Amino acid sequence: MALSQPALMPIAGNFALYALVNVDHSADRVLEQCQLLAQACEKINQDYPGADLVSCVSFSAGFWQQLDCAMPPELVPFPGFGNGTVDAPATQADVLIHLHSQRHDLNYLAFKNWLAALQDCVTVLDETHGFRFLDSRDMTDFVDGTENPKTDEKRKEAACIAEGEFVNGSYVMLQRFVHDLVTWHHHSQHEQEQMMGRTKPDSVELEDVPADSHVGRVDVKENGKGLKIVRHSLPYGYASGEHGLLFIAYCATVHHFDVMLKRMYGEVDGIHDRLLDYTHAVTGAYFFCPSADLLGQLKVVESA
Repeated sequence: MALSQPALMPIAGNFALYALVNVDHSADRVLEQCQLLAQACEKINQDYPGADLVSCVSFSAGFWQQLDCAMPPELVPFPGFGNGTVDAPATQADVLIHLHSQRHDLNYLAFKNWLAALQDCVTVLDETHGFRFLDSRDMTDFVDGTENPKTDEKRKEAACIAEGEFVNGSYVMLQRFVHDLVTWHHHSQHEQEQMMGRTKPDSVELEDVPADSHVGRVDVKENGKGLKIVRHSLPYGYASGEHGLLFIAYCATVHHFDVMLKRMYGEVDGIHDRLLDYTHAVTGAYFFCPSADLLGQLKVVESA
């Protein structure tokens, strides 16, 4: 049975690294290093017990076209979303590297070594280092990821394709958000809770969730069943500079991402997520994360 890549199923470690990478040339060399990344992380874990360093490598539709493998059926470039008031830009990259562990320095080391093996083959478009903040809070001071599936069974059901050629693979959505915390903190706790749809101290959903709140936009049900995704998001940034949330999620279908994003950005009914008045996305991309077995089997199609 094909296994998912190591970083997907575990709860996110205290530190994470997320890198959006474009392939300039030598796609075969890049793929080879992607296939070796999990093994390299295991070597680091042997040298530093307790680090729990794990990785996932995911590919865009554009990069997948270079591979000797059928395209995952729902893999498309990130289309961008918005109704003119707020928008989610598309900043598609070829490869997504996702590392998480209990040590910031080892995430850095693993990615540094990965890049060193590729020299001038790739361009890093965005490299973000996330960290767990207090009791899993975003920098808005609200708990993040409350709706994440809790058990391994539920996480696998939400994140992984159940059968077929791409079994235990997963579609991935990534956006990096920059927060305007100065303006956000001008609001009272009650006003913030109305915009979030949850209580601030203990993250309990409000009895009467406003339709334009964050929860009101993304807590979606179809045929009586919630559209679940597995989030691996963490805050990032500097106390004196840019800061926000690196939002990343895995899912067995792109449909869940599309529904949530269209509702957040007002494409369904003209109502956008009030939280987007205080934060904005600067990146947006879709990828496919193949199972560990399929990743090892992939080959770049040789040019004619």
